[in-house]
Parts: sequence; structure tokens; C-alpha cells
Amino acid sequence: ASALNISSPSASCSFRPAGMELRSRKKAPKSTTASLNDTKAALSSQDGHNPTQPLPLLSQLGLLIKLGRPKFLFYSLACHLVGVFVAQAQGQPIDWVNVILLQLTIWLTHLMTHYVNDYGDYEADMLNENAGSWTGGSKVLRTGQIQRGTALLMGLCLMLLAIVAGASCVIRFAILHADVTLPSVWTVDSLFIFLLAVLQGVPWTFVLFGLSTFFVAWAYSLPPLRLSANALGEICVSYVLTFTTPVVGCLLQQGQLDFDFIILLVPLFLMNLNRMIIMNIPDREGDDRADKVTSVVLIGEVKAVQLNNLIYLWIYCLLLPQLPLSTAVRLAYYVPLPMRFWQSLRINVPDWWHNRSLTDSIPFVESLYILVSVCCLNMGLVLQNQQAVQDWLTH
Repeated sequence: ASALNISSPSASCSFRPAGMELRSRKKAPKSTTASLNDTKAALSSQDGHNPTQPLPLLSQLGLLIKLGRPKFLFYSLACHLVGVFVAQAQGQPIDWVNVILLQLTIWLTHLMTHYVNDYGDYEADMLNENAGSWTGGSKVLRTGQIQRGTALLMGLCLMLLAIVAGASCVIRFAILHADVTLPSVWTVDSLFIFLLAVLQGVPWTFVLFGLSTFFVAWAYSLPPLRLSANALGEICVSYVLTFTTPVVGCLLQQGQLDFDFIILLVPLFLMNLNRMIIMNIPDREGDDRADKVTSVVLIGEVKAVQLNNLIYLWIYCLLLPQLPLSTAVRLAYYVPLPMRFWQSLRINVPDWWHNRSLTDSIPFVESLYILVSVCCLNMGLVLQNQQAVQDWLTH
């Protein structure tokens, strides 16, 4: 999904396409800094809170929770289950303890990403006057009621918890599938021998994909790469959410990352890529002012809508009919098509990004459409695995 100010996003690298001015990132322009201060003062005034006065504990807790944007956690759960059901289709029984442990790891990582993103996107979010309820970050840091560094600190704490939870997944896997046993007496020597045995039984493909998720989550928002500000944000989100999340879910169930699995994820990856493009449309002006280069900043709102139309026409008219998918999975992808048609009509309303009600509802429906699509895909996989499910229930 911002008291440790180790680096400022205004010092991150970014690029501009040909014909656009390349501006120095070493120091924010005075006009931008003044605009940030004016925005914060105005928001604090509207909220009725004096930032110099401490908030009640419950209010601080509520803001910290809001800062993490937990409403997006359903997406990672649904994508994780795709990998679990694919592993079941490959003949692996579902280990629900591993599902719970991995989901805890995924949610901690997902929340970490949101906190770090609010820290990294502070400047762009402060300058964004057009953000809807589902775009422009959590908007908590805009009021000054929570210090920016708190977001980074929360991200660091969640990363440590996610590493511990992920390590528990790896250790349990090694114990169950690599004949690793717990020491009867814990000493320094027995601990060393145990860890060595775990390393020998580690599912390294699972670990590498997990580490890549951590890398992308931090590089997405923070210097020196700051991928979200260098036109790679949409690809990064789609990679983590609709590719690595199902993949690690499958691998921890002893499933295989084969060609059929990758093909099954291709439409989902492209759909989420489109979602991120739509989500960035209302934020274009604020992102542009803060030198945050997204795909929409590169091509503009109108061409972004046209690109969305072309990608969905290709997915539903050409890609899905030709992919080697099972009947249940193919139909599952087509079930949300009426919702997609209605949403596409709304997206093609001229200048909808300047209409407050549509700026709120279109990104929400676009996100909901992805969640519905993933849930339908899970239902298709369950129907495909019906015999396996019946066997599991009878035992």
C-alpha cells in the first residue's frame, strides 16, 4: 500500500520524455516549497486541528491505520488464493497452515508498501488537488497530524515483521518437505546445525520471488530508483500483485511455475496494468508538478483512456479466445465483462477527471472490477478442481 528522514523524494532520479524540460532534483523550487506549506496549512485549518497540539491516542491510532490503506488488502488475498488453487490443480493438497502464514507475510508486505509509498510520494500528494477517495495516497500526511517520518518508521517495522513471518514459512516448509527436525535441546551448536539444514531445504525459487517483492516495494517509492516516479509504477504494482503474489502462493504449496500457470496470469496482469493507468489519471497534474513521471504524465489523460480501450479490446476479443485456458477459467475471465463494458462507457466520458463524483467513483469501480475478476478466476479454478475439492472434503 512518511522522525527518520533518511532521504527526500525530491532528491530522487526521474526523467522526462523528449521535448519536456528536465529539472534539477537537488533542491525543491521555492514556489513548490511554498505551495506545499500553504497546502498543509489549509488542510490543517479545514480539519480544525492545530498540528502543534498532540492528538488523543485513539485518534493517532486511527490515523496510523488509515495511513496504511487497509481497504486494498483484499486484492492481495484474492491473488494469493489464485496460486493456491493452481497448485491444487497441479495435484498438490492445500496446506491451510501455510496459506495462513504466507497470507500474514503478504499482508505485512502490502501494508509496508503503503506506508513507504506515502512517505516517498509526500511531495506529489501534497501538490495533488484533484485526488479522489481511491487515489492520491492516504492523505493523512497532508494535514501534518502525523509526521512524515512516522510512515517510513512504520514501513521499516512492518518489513521486519514480514521477514519474520516469511522465515516461518520457509522453516515450516523445510521441516515438512526436507526432513529437517527441531533440536531436542537448543544450544548454539544445535541452532547452527538446524539453520544449516533449513538452508539446504529452502525452496529457493519461493525465496527469490519473495525477495524481489521486497526490493520492488522499496524501490517503487524511494531513491535512488523510485520506480513509481520513472514511468515504471504501473508495471511494478502489476508484477507484485498479479504475478509474484500468486506465484509464491503456488510455490509454497509445492506447485510448479510452468508455462500454463504463466499464461493464466497474463490477462490478469494486463487488467491490473490498465487499472493503475486509470488510477493515475486524476493524479496527473499533481504528479507532473512534483516531477513524478507516470504513464499518464507521459501521454496525457485522453491518450491514457484510449490506451485503456485498446488493451481491453485486445484482451477480450483476441487474447482470451486464443490462450490455451480451460473452459472454466476462460469463462471466469468473461463473467465480469458486463461490468467492464459499463465502466468503459464511464471512462470515455470527456474530462471525467475534472468531475468530482467521477474522480471518486471511476477509480473505485476500476479497483472493484479487478477484485471481482480475481474472485471469478478463483471460482473458475475451484470448479476446475471440483473433483479434488470433493476428495479433500471427504477426507
